[in-house]
Amino acid sequence: MDSFLYCIRIAALVLGALYAECAFAAVSPAPLLPALSVPALSVIDGLGKGSVALKGPWQFHTGDDPAWASPALDASAWEQIDADKPWGMQGHFGYTGFAWYRIRLELTSAPGIPAQFSLLLPSIDDACEIYWNGKLIGHNGQLQPYPIWYYYYAQSPQIFSLGSQGSGVLAVRLWKAPLFSDDSGSRGGFETAPQVGSLDALSTVREALRFRRLRKEQFLIDESLLCLTVALLSFLLWMRHPPRRLLLWMAIFSAVPPVKFLLLTEYLRLPYFFAMGLDQPIATLQDIAFWFLLLTLLSLRWNYTLVRWTRILAVLAFANALFDGILIALSWNPPWIAALQNADNASAILFTMLEIYPLVLVGVAVLQRKRLDSSRWVVAALVFLDEMILVVHNTLKQGRQYTGWPIAVMIDAPLFMIDGTAVSVTTLASLFLLLAVVYAVYDSVREEQKRSEALEQEKMQLVLESKHMRHHAEHDGLTGLWNHRIIVERLKTEMNRSRRENIPLGVILADIDYFKKINDTYGHTAGDLVLREISATLAQSLRDYDCVGRYGGEEFLIILPGCTMENALARAERLRQALEAARIVYEGKMLQVTGSFGVASGILPEHEIDADALIQAVDAALYRAKKSGRNRVVQAEMDALLCDG
Repeated sequence: MDSFLYCIRIAALVLGALYAECAFAAVSPAPLLPALSVPALSVIDGLGKGSVALKGPWQFHTGDDPAWASPALDASAWEQIDADKPWGMQGHFGYTGFAWYRIRLELTSAPGIPAQFSLLLPSIDDACEIYWNGKLIGHNGQLQPYPIWYYYYAQSPQIFSLGSQGSGVLAVRLWKAPLFSDDSGSRGGFETAPQVGSLDALSTVREALRFRRLRKEQFLIDESLLCLTVALLSFLLWMRHPPRRLLLWMAIFSAVPPVKFLLLTEYLRLPYFFAMGLDQPIATLQDIAFWFLLLTLLSLRWNYTLVRWTRILAVLAFANALFDGILIALSWNPPWIAALQNADNASAILFTMLEIYPLVLVGVAVLQRKRLDSSRWVVAALVFLDEMILVVHNTLKQGRQYTGWPIAVMIDAPLFMIDGTAVSVTTLASLFLLLAVVYAVYDSVREEQKRSEALEQEKMQLVLESKHMRHHAEHDGLTGLWNHRIIVERLKTEMNRSRRENIPLGVILADIDYFKKINDTYGHTAGDLVLREISATLAQSLRDYDCVGRYGGEEFLIILPGCTMENALARAERLRQALEAARIVYEGKMLQVTGSFGVASGILPEHEIDADALIQAVDAALYRAKKSGRNRVVQAEMDALLCDG
């Protein structure tokens, strides 16, 4: 878990480094020549060493007619418009469909430079075809057979050759995608004025634009790598501890931004329908993961009603996002546009309502007076701030195509720039929320791990105590041998095995001679010492699978599996000699101890012989050993019970 903390700290440092200058292993591009406004006559001289931006005025007309590409067309009655900003900002707010730009050019090259002219198209919404003197010279995106905006193409500036003919009409046929709920209606057509010049000059401009875009994407790439690192660490930790679903939700929550970055850029070049169809469902997975994160971080996961509602809303949100993704993917077919727009508006209303749900979770946590630590209170505060900004922003943005209010644009307005990337209030709120959630998740996992370790220690302690209690329940407290109950149960078990496997079973009952005299002469302390020493001597003289237990008082029951009568008698004799040779010292005095042994062994017959009968037989042999002078081994008389093995 410490490694997870270190990784989070490193991730935070990386995030801070995003605000520093991106180290780019590239040579700084040559500075661009000033963008010149094209005069009304559209005469541009001296092309070759630099480029000129065709800001305008351009002739502009909405609608579509292939004949409008002809140089012979009289377009003098067309509207005059600039090309350095979308037509939505020049009186055509909310317009979608086809439109045409035309401009008549007179181009001459600089002295000593061949008359070969080119056109650079930096950025356009959404797809277009370029005509020079009525001839199609290139396109950006797709217009035939159905107009589709390939979003990643629009990010890459393209160069089109005009050839050596410097006089003619440049016509651009454009298509703006239909307005959906998240389209403000202010875009369409040129975003940046196209430029004309020689191929070398425009290539320099294009590389400069690409360099700027790469610097801008460097910030997004670093941010995506940071999120991917957090997602990978969370996923690996979840794999080690599957019950900790908080880590799984954290992995999903962090993985969505890099996946969307790859999905909607030119790096993967995925098919339009596939990419646009997956965009909405993948984004919604982040919202769903965020909801379940909040359930845990705000201590709401024990509210089963709230958890059940969260699951229901999660299914509803994902189904709605999947439906919306399909709508956007199908937007290329003109006859479907009206129905798709209405369906998308309904989906957007539901989506906006679902965006309020995190605020509901925060409100429930506050009203229920949940005891949250400082990190989780920070998460709650940032969730409230971020979601309020998000709900207001999306509501205004989705309604702007009807109202034209610029408030959503003001919310998105950059506070400052980092390598060409605009950092707005929304960006900062999301950034701080991500950091707070990452830390709160780590803190929650750390606390859970501490509780788990404490429970594991308590469990181990209980197991040890259980083993200790079981040991005391099964073993004699003085000698450490099995007690009467256990040794008799073991005898019954071995008797059953002897019958089942048809093998002999040896049983010995031993008794310490004159033990009462030792107690009377030296006291019970000496007697206890003798019992312990004799028990140790017996235990050390047996095989690993033999059993010995204190049958009662100074008597010991010994079980010898697989031992015939001959071997059992020999074993008993060795035990007798071991006891006789034992030297037990008590208070400086040597205590001489001997033992008497009753022995029985054989293969149990088919009919039942219980343990009591067998013990009674060896007890009778032990009695005869004591009566005949003690310190000896006597065989039990068991001919009526056992077949001698």
